Amino acid sequence: MDDEPMRAADRVVTSTPSSAITILETTNEISIKGNHLTLVKGNQFDDRTKTNPHKHIHEFLGICDMFKYRNTENEDVRLMMFPLSLIEEAKTWMDELNKGTIKTWDELRTAFISRFFRQLFLTDSLEKSVLFLNMKMNL
Repeated sequence: MDDEPMRAADRVVTSTPSSAITILETTNEISIKGNHLTLVKGNQFDDRTKTNPHKHIHEFLGICDMFKYRNTENEDVRLMMFPLSLIEEAKTWMDELNKGTIKTWDELRTAFISRFFRQLFLTDSLEKSVLFLNMKMNL
């Protein structure tokens, strides 16, 4: 896709049959604009180099809000595109959710933040504790 001109880069995105995300049958096929897909894939969350789930959601929504699809709700586009914004551990998490677990954007957003914010908080707290102990030992 990267070598194709933008006008030829529109893709039809359909939900995966075993997906954790349930999307209305009337929305199962949307022709996603190539530049929309490029922007989403250029801002992927991996839980390693990009670790702030709130920032990822904010940026993802900003990208999604730039594009409108006729006869399609924004929520459906978000539900279809969000898995494409995940790689590595985050993608594994999404793939391992039980089929039909997610039915709305709010459920997906909440599940994602619950999974990755907790980890971010624990990592930050652990790093701060180690730093504090190191400083205390050096006194």
